Amino acid sequence: MSFVVKLEDDLGEQNDWVLLHGIIPAREECAFPILRGIDPFGKTVFNHLQMESFLEEWERVAERARDESQQQAWDKVKQMAQACQQDRDLYLRFLGN
Repeated sequence: MSFVVKLEDDLGEQNDWVLLHGIIPAREECAFPILRGIDPFGKTVFNHLQMESFLEEWERVAERARDESQQQAWDKVKQMAQACQQDRDLYLRFLGN
């Protein structure tokens, strides 16, 4: 599945974004309670309070980024998640297709 991942502020304005493919765990992967809840066909939004758990799971899926573009996207999502963790007015939004 492909996702557009955006870092947005309180007003929903786009601050940063990246296209992500093939890294998010499937719904059946119970070892990832946060990431498996990302809706592949809709919108999923995370706030600063959820980033600690998100980032812990995100590190565990790093090996799923197999090529350079996936590794760059994985890194970008990590950077956006870390920014979100530090600012309660930022949100990490996943848009499935």
